[in-house]
Amino acid sequence: MRFALPQLLWVLLLVPLLAVFLIWAWRAKERLIAQFVQSRLLAQLTVGVSKTRQKARLALLVSAVALAVLALARPQWGFSWEEVSQKGLDIVVAIDTSRSMLAADIPPNRLERAKLAAMDLMKLARNDRLGLVAFAGSSFLQCPLTLDEEAFRQGVAALDVNIIPQGGTAIAETIQTALSAFKDGDNHKILVLFTDGEDHEDGVVEGAQAASAKGLRIFTIGIGSAVGELIRVPDAKGKLDFLKDDSGNVVKSRLNETLLQKIAGAAGGFYLPLRGANTMDLLYERGLAPLPKSEFNAKLMQRHHERFYWPLGIAIVLLVIEMFMPERQKVRRPAVDAPGANVSVPANADATAAK
Repeated sequence: MRFALPQLLWVLLLVPLLAVFLIWAWRAKERLIAQFVQSRLLAQLTVGVSKTRQKARLALLVSAVALAVLALARPQWGFSWEEVSQKGLDIVVAIDTSRSMLAADIPPNRLERAKLAAMDLMKLARNDRLGLVAFAGSSFLQCPLTLDEEAFRQGVAALDVNIIPQGGTAIAETIQTALSAFKDGDNHKILVLFTDGEDHEDGVVEGAQAASAKGLRIFTIGIGSAVGELIRVPDAKGKLDFLKDDSGNVVKSRLNETLLQKIAGAAGGFYLPLRGANTMDLLYERGLAPLPKSEFNAKLMQRHHERFYWPLGIAIVLLVIEMFMPERQKVRRPAVDAPGANVSVPANADATAAK
């Protein structure tokens, strides 16, 4: 058994207070009547009045109120499975897991901020199917398109810079991996790309144009700053040290906004830098929400059976009983003989009178 609105059950705590108030009001009424009516006359006025019945009426009223509150909380037990059709978008989220994403110019670092932004997007896209691609020097489908929020959440949580050992940022390959996640015949294909755009391979813009011809729309989200930040990675002993290139120079990672703007422009989307708390809101409101949505069958969902009518029906019955329950009991009044009526006369009354 469950309640659709369990917060209303707190109102039940007020039911004992209602009972106390009604009892107090009843006793106060009796005291006031006793003050203004003489005791002899009061006894005649209250002939047949049953205190037990008065208490029973109060109990019925309080019980009806408690059952009405239970009905408002909508008790449910039992369920059936239903396949629900709904309209939504198919969105693949691709997150850069290369070492440059460890830069802390966006605290705590670029990768963690990208993961948090992906979770924000999931909350906005509750009616959309989401998929996840992880990429660095190569890419793979971490989570296929699904309505299962928990599966997507677990896929995002598992991302780190060690998930793909190959270095670099293979954005062109990532676009092809995202395309493979969509089924044939899907009308609207959307890729949201979280990356700093560094260390990319050639042919990225051309790859975006080719994907656009196949119906893919790309929105790019820039992670990092144009000024850049040094990258600190753990060494063999677990201590943090600055990342260095093959020549021994310290690597400074910068956000490549120009490239990300070109990718988005080539595939019918737009670019947004990840700054502030409302970047995903802007992305969804301006870019995703206006797009026409396809209809697809959602996963099987439990349809709980409503049972509120049982406590509601009992409450109505109790109220009817309370309304028609009299406070007075039927009292049999003793028969009063009229003067001279039914007086028996002895048979020898005349003889006695004659004497």
